[in-house]
Amino acid sequence: MRPLKIKFILAFARFYGVAPLVRGIVYVLSYLTVPLAELFLIYVITKGEFVKFAVDGGLITVIASNGLSFIADFAFLRLELKIQDLLVATEISAGDYILALTLSNLIYSSPGILTYVTLAIIYHLLNPFNFLLVFITLLILLLNTSAIGFFIGSLISHVRYSWGIGAIAGTLLTILPPVYYPYYLLPHVIFELIYPLPTTLASILIQNLTGLIKTSLILMIQSFTVLVVETVVFYYLSIRFSRWVSK
Repeated sequence: MRPLKIKFILAFARFYGVAPLVRGIVYVLSYLTVPLAELFLIYVITKGEFVKFAVDGGLITVIASNGLSFIADFAFLRLELKIQDLLVATEISAGDYILALTLSNLIYSSPGILTYVTLAIIYHLLNPFNFLLVFITLLILLLNTSAIGFFIGSLISHVRYSWGIGAIAGTLLTILPPVYYPYYLLPHVIFELIYPLPTTLASILIQNLTGLIKTSLILMIQSFTVLVVETVVFYYLSIRFSRWVSK
């Protein structure tokens, strides 16, 4: 990667990741509301029995929401601030822009990530033996949802639609799938329908890695393979077919 692009990614991360983190901490904390509320409700309803699932689910939700926030971010930056119109005339590509937004949102979400990593360590879900594999799974999930968010955000014609579409996508991908509960509680037909969702695949992997469920090695390998393939396909689609150049 050329120095210009590295400088752009770092500068953009400072503009869109570090600055909001310092100046708008209340907004940073707002995205933690849903996963923390889910954690509380699950703890009360199950009398603590499923609280570890809620911790895993919160970590997955923070990461997935990070990527899906692209829907609103990309639409706002393109349609309101016109930043994209400046970038298309430079050497910066759509791929560079995705990496810059991903790093920005990762910095912005760091308080939530640290909160759930701490909870996962307290509840003995993360340890030196599974930390790297969990980290790799979350990184793939972040790239996957970022590509989905970038692609959908590039197709939105007015910024007012972006917030609603982003909220619906977040609910469909983080609340309904077995993110906060084990997949085997679902009827087989419903599980087959939602199995390809990236959050379902990541949940199966992470719940296995953290010892909450035990599935076959074949299902683990299949889930990881599908998640990687989906990520490559979504990333390609976001670069190839997204509306990078304004019309």
